[in-house]
Amino acid sequence: LNPLFQAMECDVCAAFYSGVPEDILSRAFKLTVTREDIYTLQPKGWLNDKIMNFYMGLLMERSKKEGYPAVYAFNTFFYVKLSSTSHREVKRWTQGVNIFEHDIIFVPIHLRAHWTLLVVDLRKKTIKYFDSLGHRGDHICITIL
Repeated sequence: LNPLFQAMECDVCAAFYSGVPEDILSRAFKLTVTREDIYTLQPKGWLNDKIMNFYMGLLMERSKKEGYPAVYAFNTFFYVKLSSTSHREVKRWTQGVNIFEHDIIFVPIHLRAHWTLLVVDLRKKTIKYFDSLGHRGDHICITIL
């Protein structure tokens, strides 16, 4: 194997197999990721909100680099709150952020035991719903619209 891949493999193994679940492995985006959170990435693991929100933070951070579309990602709790209340209840979630200055908006959605993703592409003026189980999600698109 390439030495870089070997080093990465060692890091991954260390994250999964050494230390205690409470060990803090990363702090960023106002989140603290523990070893227990990382365990959810193992095969047959159940991804938690913290891992999803951390990944969305990574996507937003990368989008600040030249050559990448400007990305805004909502928190995993956004859709739950929006669908159970109203726009008025969540409009402060973007306080200080003009989402219309972004190219792409991600809305991660947790449906009981399954994650889906809604993507608003403001450049193309489209809303797309991605679900590995093949569900259409029309009602979710309408709620976000």
